[in-house]
Amino acid sequence: MLISCALFSLIILLCLIFYKRFTLSKQRAQRKQKEYFETGISKQTLAFLHPYCNAGGGGEKVLMCMIEKLQKQQKYHIVIYSAEEVNDQSIIDKANCRFGTKINSQELKFIPILQRNLLEPKKRFTLLCQIFGQMIYALKCINSFQPDIFLDSTGLPFTFFIVRLLLPNVRVIAYVHYPFISTDMISQVEKKEAKYNNDDEITKSERKTKIKLWYYKFLFFFYSLCGRMVEFAYVNSTWTYNHMKQTWKSTQLVKLFPPCQVDAFMKRKQFTNQFIIISFAQFRPEKQHLLQVEIIEALVERLPSEISQSIKLYMIGSCRNADDELLFQTIQDTINRKNLQDYITMYKNLPFQDIQKLLTSGMIGLHTMEYEHFGITMVEMLAAGLIVIAHNSAGPKLDILANDIGFLCENIEDYVLSVVRIMQLTDEERSRYQLMGRKQAVNFSDETFKNLFNI
Repeated sequence: MLISCALFSLIILLCLIFYKRFTLSKQRAQRKQKEYFETGISKQTLAFLHPYCNAGGGGEKVLMCMIEKLQKQQKYHIVIYSAEEVNDQSIIDKANCRFGTKINSQELKFIPILQRNLLEPKKRFTLLCQIFGQMIYALKCINSFQPDIFLDSTGLPFTFFIVRLLLPNVRVIAYVHYPFISTDMISQVEKKEAKYNNDDEITKSERKTKIKLWYYKFLFFFYSLCGRMVEFAYVNSTWTYNHMKQTWKSTQLVKLFPPCQVDAFMKRKQFTNQFIIISFAQFRPEKQHLLQVEIIEALVERLPSEISQSIKLYMIGSCRNADDELLFQTIQDTINRKNLQDYITMYKNLPFQDIQKLLTSGMIGLHTMEYEHFGITMVEMLAAGLIVIAHNSAGPKLDILANDIGFLCENIEDYVLSVVRIMQLTDEERSRYQLMGRKQAVNFSDETFKNLFNI
């Protein structure tokens, strides 16, 4: 039944695509371009697909640094397909403030495609719904504005099918932050591992596990076809490169580490002796902030009171939507229930100056996400002189904390022991970690990214 419904939906969508192909007008697109760009200068138009361009996360940092580089080159008219309902100027002002960029608002136009519901996760068949949602969203995008170059900078790969079918002469480029569906996800289902994307209801049922495994493999095959639609793709880390090489086998992949605001944090001259721990990550389930609460709880229980009372954890992050706000409140409620208010303070949506001040006040950086594809905030913590503790996988393991730059952990006991180990280091030993971390951070600077990014 499910297969029949999916095939029927696909046939209907394909009919709609071919109908649209013959009704979309090149003259109409040219009129739109003149409407947006009244400079009289003939340039190609480059459209970024980045609906949540005001989210303030690492993906938005990549977007804005790309735009800053392209604006300096003055080769293209630049637009962003945006689902944000706030004022365009406020998006640019927030980006310039948060990321230290210098975006020229007069040379950047936003194309409002406000149907967020097409892209947001659903409670059932999340990935399948997102695939169809992406395709419909892409139709709305190119029906509003047809570019010469289409660059997906947020991770909506199934839009490529629509663009290539309707606008075969348009160049399609991608910046891949992480796979839409990976072999790791399939492996977790096979092993019946309970994760945020594989709940207990699935892992406890043999039948449901088999159905989900088939479902994932079907989507993985469909995803593998997306790579054939792009001219080339940038990938943000070694982990992502390895996975995409397995998935998009015939696609040209270029490893381009995301830009990290290194210089702004290098201004710190002295390091603290206070046991201040900094967590710097968006408030999303996969970042595992609740695990951080458990780590602090374990430290408080294990250490003598005269030492544990000096521990402080500052959780810094941003909330993109209502789900993130709900998670933020859940974390705060957990902190209150465990009577850890004296040890943990939460901050959301802070301006960059406040983030900079907090990061440069700490000793330890804590990052708990498993399979973090890269980890911009970890680099920024290294630049700020923090000794970073992270999960022993993906970006932290392969790129950022390799060669004993920081501490890699597998479970809560590892995290607790790593914090205790750092607390026991001499000033000289701490200084050595901090200096190594700063040297490593320079390899991922904004300037390195902009020098290597080219279209």
